[in-house]
Amino acid sequence: MEKNRLEAFSDGVLAIIITIMILELNQPSGSGLKDLLALTPTLLAYLLSFVFIAIYWVNHHLIFQKSESINVKILWCNMAWLFTMSFIPFATAWVGSYPTSWTPLSLYFADMSLASITFHLTYYLIICESGEKDNFKLSGRSIISLVTYFSAAVFGGFCPIAAYIAVAIVSCWWIVPPRENRG
Repeated sequence: MEKNRLEAFSDGVLAIIITIMILELNQPSGSGLKDLLALTPTLLAYLLSFVFIAIYWVNHHLIFQKSESINVKILWCNMAWLFTMSFIPFATAWVGSYPTSWTPLSLYFADMSLASITFHLTYYLIICESGEKDNFKLSGRSIISLVTYFSAAVFGGFCPIAAYIAVAIVSCWWIVPPRENRG
């Protein structure tokens, strides 16, 4: 399979995910500023999720620039990554409605953790397919991200604000892609 087909399919799925997220946003119950401010948790969850998806979309394109060919392992791993990404609208809506409740918070951050794991595995398979397996190593940023997402999923219920802030900071850290991926 040509990599451009996989990239186009992934782009389409991510576009649908973002569309579903925006359609899940409800308008304020009234016309006042206080009505809009009542949606703050939902809007912040939407913002964090949108940035999370955007960062992955950019980095997805960057890692596929390194691939010459796509094998079945890469296809299935990419599908697993898209599967985890497809839960983001559900998790975002739930955590937006119950921003400090343990279960929605854990699901939201667990989904981010699984997205990170499957993305890194996809990248690893691309590197292996290109014959550079010995050059692959998880960066400090990757390890910190994986630990942060996982920790937020497991322990975020103790201090939700700290979990959101930590995940937001780590996620925004990826806005500038790693130097080795910037071609």
